[in-house]
Amino acid sequence: MSDIDTRVRATTAVALLVTVRRARQDTALVVGSAVLLLATLLLTLAVPRLVESSADGAVRETIIAAGRDGEIVGMAPPDPVTGRPPPAQEAGYAAASMLLFQFGKAVDAPVVAVTSGYATMRTPVGAFALSLVHVGQTGDPAPLVRWVAGTAPGPVPTDEQHGRPGDEPGPRTVHVGLNVAAAEELGITLDDGPFVMRRHTTGDYDHVVVTGLYEAVDPLARVWAEHPGLLTAITSPPGTATLLQTSAYVPVEAIPDMVHVVGRNAVAVSSRAPVRTDGLTVTDAHRLVGLIEATYARSANIYSGLPAVVTAFDARMSAARAQASLVVAGVATAAALCLVLAASLLVTRRQPFLAGERARGASIASVVTRGLLESAPVVLAAGLLAGGVVAVTLHGQRGSVLIAVAVAAVAALAPAVLAARAAAAAWEGRRVPADRRARAAQRARGQARRIVVEALVVVLAAAALVSVRGRGLVPLGQGEVDPLLAAAPVLVASAAALVVVRVSPAVVRAAGRWASRSRGLAAPLAVARAHGAATAVVPVLTVTVSVALVVLSGTLVHTVSTGQQAAADELVGAPVRLDGSIGTEAGAAALTRIAAAPGVTDVATAAQVRDRTYGTRTGLSATILVVDAAELGRVRAAAGLPVDEALAALAEPGPAGTVPALVSAGLLERAQAGDAEPVMSVLNTTVRFDVRGTTVLRPDAGAPTLDARVAAPLEDDDGLVVVDRATLAAVSGQRPTVDRAWVSGPGAVEAVEAERLAPTASSGVVVTTRDGWWQDWSQAPLTSGLTTLLLAAVAVLAALSVLALVLVVVATARERGRTLSALRTLGLDARTARWATLGELAPLTLGGLVGGVAIGLGVPALIGDAIGLQLLTAEPGGVTVDVTWWPVAAAAAALVVALVVAVVVEQAVRRRDRLGEVLRVGER
Repeated sequence: MSDIDTRVRATTAVALLVTVRRARQDTALVVGSAVLLLATLLLTLAVPRLVESSADGAVRETIIAAGRDGEIVGMAPPDPVTGRPPPAQEAGYAAASMLLFQFGKAVDAPVVAVTSGYATMRTPVGAFALSLVHVGQTGDPAPLVRWVAGTAPGPVPTDEQHGRPGDEPGPRTVHVGLNVAAAEELGITLDDGPFVMRRHTTGDYDHVVVTGLYEAVDPLARVWAEHPGLLTAITSPPGTATLLQTSAYVPVEAIPDMVHVVGRNAVAVSSRAPVRTDGLTVTDAHRLVGLIEATYARSANIYSGLPAVVTAFDARMSAARAQASLVVAGVATAAALCLVLAASLLVTRRQPFLAGERARGASIASVVTRGLLESAPVVLAAGLLAGGVVAVTLHGQRGSVLIAVAVAAVAALAPAVLAARAAAAAWEGRRVPADRRARAAQRARGQARRIVVEALVVVLAAAALVSVRGRGLVPLGQGEVDPLLAAAPVLVASAAALVVVRVSPAVVRAAGRWASRSRGLAAPLAVARAHGAATAVVPVLTVTVSVALVVLSGTLVHTVSTGQQAAADELVGAPVRLDGSIGTEAGAAALTRIAAAPGVTDVATAAQVRDRTYGTRTGLSATILVVDAAELGRVRAAAGLPVDEALAALAEPGPAGTVPALVSAGLLERAQAGDAEPVMSVLNTTVRFDVRGTTVLRPDAGAPTLDARVAAPLEDDDGLVVVDRATLAAVSGQRPTVDRAWVSGPGAVEAVEAERLAPTASSGVVVTTRDGWWQDWSQAPLTSGLTTLLLAAVAVLAALSVLALVLVVVATARERGRTLSALRTLGLDARTARWATLGELAPLTLGGLVGGVAIGLGVPALIGDAIGLQLLTAEPGGVTVDVTWWPVAAAAAALVVALVVAVVVEQAVRRRDRLGEVLRVGER
């Protein structure tokens, strides 16, 4: 027989028999470790896939919230021979057919629109702005409108278009329909026949003839969404010459007349196809974006904002994955450390058997083999079971197995490695030199090696933090985990645990001086045993990591919650915000009634005009915000928002011919650097400003929505200029039409609801409540899912900290039992023994609590950008980590419970000890 065969037989002989026998002896501990491993593997495998499953619902909501930004717009290709575009009455429907051919079932039926620009109409009832619009939907033969007065419009006969043959050319004419509500608002009736409006063009007048009044069959249909003027008269934007504007409906047969009247270049033809979100997944969204980009590369006949919407969603999704990876890595690390403690307990219980085997000549390789034969099948079975459950319940979702593999490796190797270490130490003993100086040098070398290892951990932790802060949020694919980000909190907590281990001996020595003056036995006994517990690296590391991640998760939950509330305050600006057609006579009357309602303290109105030139030949443009300065200041103060110190002073007159103003800091700095005069074109005149300071206000795109960009500040202008409405009107005579209002007070929501200002296209008014926006945003799939995950992590990590202390107590029970049993012969009672056990664990618990709290509170502030907190809170100005008390209280309460459970377990372990047996044997 060869030497190799002999070595193999010596290593593996009766290994299976010994392993089975020992597993039966420690069935409870083996099964408990297997259950902990199974739960950890289920969590590490399932959580990333659960995040991905919530992403499917989140991407659907994002596309719906994006509205027209998420639609696909098609334009009919020109004729391949002549290069001319097709006729307007055909172009839209041809583009719709092209969209359906390109994207198939990925889009809903396209909406076709042929529109002209607004033009001022001269009518017997006054002037107003009118646009001519044809809307239709492919594949839907049902009529869109119901004619209630007059007759349906149609094409104008050719012989009537330019007068009779032989006469001078007459006016060009188009027959249209008008909505009943718009006609009533404008004072138009058809009692005397068709209503004729004159549209002024260069050198002549054209006629727009209203032949019938209609009402929409379904006012909520998609075809009306982008054309509210087809359903009612709405307020003209600030800076226009008329107060009201509306749209006239043009049937498809009359489109040639419409083109003849306004000119082909003045007609816009489009076909918009919304994305079909039913059953849409993130993969489907990315596939559709790729198809859009590929189609656009071949032909420029389509356009869509969907790629930008999906890109913004991907950024939020990366933030969600980053935060989920922190939770998964933290829980997995704490669980892996508990598995190491369980393996240590298992090896401690088998210490006599391992020492006996080693004494009889067993090799270290044979000890490792038996350890692996016991742990590997358990790990394999737990892994297969966890993987099967996750694959069946979350099939189709991608996820990472990196962390699960790491935990499984720890569970498989820890029992074997610790058993080998125990067997080697039991027989080989510890050899030291006889020379005192040689012993000192040996101790110094050991301390140096330990310092190098500890310094390396600290350096790695610092490097991880610096790297994570420097690179920010890293885009992650489906199910991916950022290893560096996930490891950063664990590395920092490990460094804190090493600091606790270094500091603990000094604290224990200081406590020893106090304990030496104590009359009781509990304090000296606790201090005598506390040094070993406080300097054991794995228990301290387990408690520190658990506490750190409890505080970290709780702090993130609180920061996200308060950040979402702050975002609602800043984006909405008051309990209720109104946007849209509130500058009409009816809107002004509604605001007056709202202001007089019970519980309403202030109503502030404003008008925003964009893209105004600031200075002379500076190239700077700005947005001007015309506000009720005093009222807006009170509204913002009531909402807890910052208020410009000089805001109320805008109502005070400035030097003759100037308007007091506040200018955003960046714009003011650039203007002063170029010696630009503070002048600006406002509507129809140029105004000189008396700049009285800077402003914290920022322009916005209107009512805040749940779009991926969350009403992000406008970036096309260089800054914002804020002026008071009354002062501007007194100096320049300019009074822009109100397009937004803020209502404050405890009765604001009820007062606005009483006016029934529904956020529909027909009303022209969008009502946004602060609480409603916050609830919608906080209950979105990603944000609510992450909040639930973080709160669950707090509970799981608290339970793991309890388990860690219990395992520490049970692992040291034998050594503690010898001491307590000996002291029982001297009269030690159970109460004193309990206090001694508590005192023994106190340095370990307090050290882990202090180190964990420091890390848990500090890490979020350091890596907030890397986990994308702003993308989940939607705060325009950035996120500030909000420290609160309850995560610290939760961690402390968990450790108190852990101490109580540990003492109870200690009593249960020692319950069967008999004093007679102790006197005879001397130990358990």
